[in-house]
Amino acid sequence: MPGDVVIVSTGSNIPCDLVLYKANELKVNNASLTGESEDILLDPSKEPNDNILETRNVCFFGTSCTAGDGVGICIKTGDATFIGQIANLASSASSAELTTL
Repeated sequence: MPGDVVIVSTGSNIPCDLVLYKANELKVNNASLTGESEDILLDPSKEPNDNILETRNVCFFGTSCTAGDGVGICIKTGDATFIGQIANLASSASSAELTTL
């Protein structure tokens, strides 16, 4: 649920979109979202970026923690997550294609 405190550690899958407030050498693999194969070192002390995928204090549902650990607050779950929004766009695009055929 949004507002819940989430503990992330090496090997765990990120269960929701969350904002980190504490991290210890935390790295995540965002390949499922960005296709980028390199792990990203997250740091909650970094300033936010206009591009949420480049912000270093946010973890996304559907990604995995590859090193370190951290604690964050859930901001989005289910269809409201970043990957959920992508899935909804893909689904609506597929529906629109079917209706035009």
